[in-house]
Amino acid sequence: MKLPYGISNFKDLVEQGYFFMDRTSYIEYLEGLGEKYIFFLRPRRFGKSIFLSMLAHYYDLNEKDNFQVLFGKYYIGQHPTEMANQYAVLRFEFSGIPTQTPDSTLQGFLDNVRSGITEFLNRYPLLSTEEQEDILEQTQPQAVIRKFFDAWKPKNQKIYLLIDEYDHFANELLAFNLDNFMNIVSRNGFVRKFYETLKTGTFEGTIDRMFVTGVTPITLDSLTSGFNIASHLSLHRDLHAMLGFSEEEVKQLLKNGDTEAGEELMEDIQKWYNGYRFHKEGHQVYNPDMVLYFAKEYLRSGKYPDQMLDVNVASDYGKLRRLFALRNPAQNFEVLNDLVQKPSVPAILTAQFSFEKEFSRNDFLSLLFYMGFITHYAETPFHSFRIPNEVIRALYLEYFIHLLKEREGLSFTEEAVGEAILQMGFYENIEPFFRIIESILQELSRRDYQNFDEKYIKLLILATSMISNQYFHLESERETKGGYIDILFLEKKPFKVYHQYAIELKYLKKEESKQLETTQQKAATQLRDYIRSEKRLTEMQNLKAYTLVVVKDELHWKEIS
Repeated sequence: MKLPYGISNFKDLVEQGYFFMDRTSYIEYLEGLGEKYIFFLRPRRFGKSIFLSMLAHYYDLNEKDNFQVLFGKYYIGQHPTEMANQYAVLRFEFSGIPTQTPDSTLQGFLDNVRSGITEFLNRYPLLSTEEQEDILEQTQPQAVIRKFFDAWKPKNQKIYLLIDEYDHFANELLAFNLDNFMNIVSRNGFVRKFYETLKTGTFEGTIDRMFVTGVTPITLDSLTSGFNIASHLSLHRDLHAMLGFSEEEVKQLLKNGDTEAGEELMEDIQKWYNGYRFHKEGHQVYNPDMVLYFAKEYLRSGKYPDQMLDVNVASDYGKLRRLFALRNPAQNFEVLNDLVQKPSVPAILTAQFSFEKEFSRNDFLSLLFYMGFITHYAETPFHSFRIPNEVIRALYLEYFIHLLKEREGLSFTEEAVGEAILQMGFYENIEPFFRIIESILQELSRRDYQNFDEKYIKLLILATSMISNQYFHLESERETKGGYIDILFLEKKPFKVYHQYAIELKYLKKEESKQLETTQQKAATQLRDYIRSEKRLTEMQNLKAYTLVVVKDELHWKEIS
């Protein structure tokens, strides 16, 4: 079975025999909604581009003779709508735009607009050479599209407009230069003028339908009246699973690859890639690109990939992480702290973003939701959010420790952490790692503002453990019949380690140091009970149990039997 990881052209996918999870029924559903101009937002690497390509091939009048080849075996091929192959399809894509300066952003946006128009004119050669040259020689994006509309309107052929990554460049501007974002998008800049011209094209009837994808609604909201015709359907209950895989679909994918989705395999895939809920009442869905990345390696070799986190995903989300510094970095840092320490965080999704007012905690959490860094937590009657899976948790923790290191000038090195993790996994030597944590606490305490507590130290341990860590999967607050284990260092597939660790953490203030021995004994009793009540843990022959008591900024650890 050929898996379409990285494939974004629907025609190539079908004709070259790649696996496709049928999403064509949503074409019928979207038409039935009666909404002509749709914005649909999902996190990076969530299958938006292939969905857009599917729409392009379905509605393209030039693909009419290929309809049965492309769609015959799918739902929509057996239930075609009247709009099938009725449009000239115009596509724009706005990634890869250099945002270093306003001029580079304008030129990049202009180049992408010209590229989309050029592809359209080559595909539908109804305009004269002179008309094409007149369109493409314009030096402003809105002028290009205006000239194009004027020349195309007499042809009486309606256009279906598709825009992919509408806010890719804008999110970079938000992260680095809010003033440039405001000038380009929300005031009287070229992006606003471009969308105003598209709006005019809908009024004139040249553009009949539109489907736009991206990550966040901030750019759309910032256009205000410049583009107030769009229906933002990203949170529509019935479209919740339009992109993403259900658990049954993941099992189906593995089964089609001649692999039985056993309990342990599904637990691991679920732990790493599941957990997204874009409507409070929707079921959880898996990130499709992450699943395809894993399945491609697993079905080929029968082994887990060396890294459960796809480096391409890490790179994409790494760019989005810069938005954590938006407007109120201190507040955002506290939100980050809460998210990695608490099972869920309450928030109200922002109805419309505006930089004319204070960027609130709810605004920031809403931004994280659209970016895929948090998701609906269904176990509360009110709106509450949590980190969806281990991929995102790992990114959070890695970002947290790097941010802390940068802000506070901490002296530990990644190489030292990597060596300490190695010592833990293969030499039963936990001391180097604990010494690094102790040195961090002591550097922070000298600044006389850090209020340590057990939760903060646990966060520090988890975050530091993410640096150069190939060998361990970290679990916090693992529930057992006896209670909750503070920290588990468990073997991370595909790697095998000689030693795994369970740690019970306690914190004492300096004036409570006389309670050290009693606290160690209490922690040891608790940890023994927790481990004995968990069958999987008792069966681990290489599990080492430690108590760790922190007295102010000094660490005291003991192995227990």
